[in-house]
Amino acid sequence: MVVTPQYGQFIFVGQSGTTYAIDAYVSDVNGALVRFDGGGGSGTASPTQWICPENCTLRDFSMTTGTADTEKIRLVVNNKPMSTVLRYVQHVSTNSNRPVLNIGFAKGAQVSAFQISD
Repeated sequence: MVVTPQYGQFIFVGQSGTTYAIDAYVSDVNGALVRFDGGGGSGTASPTQWICPENCTLRDFSMTTGTADTEKIRLVVNNKPMSTVLRYVQHVSTNSNRPVLNIGFAKGAQVSAFQISD
């Protein structure tokens, strides 16, 4: 299939109330890790994890529509896959009624995600 990379964004809220809006690059390749903005924008050379600077809660994930091969991501914390799967269709950036997330991560947690095709 033809891959069509897209961009997304993760919104974390820290225990202090600080909001962390982290851009992401989704390569649209099954099994590939999502890449997070490490300070220079998100792209093919960006880090594959984001480290929580304080206790954080993932409140929102938004995804640009248009991927061809993958339909969802599985969250990973400290290199261990979580049971949490986020389907793109519910989290597309044009959906103003995206579900509010409440997924907690401890300070220092290494958050990553891998892409999955059905």
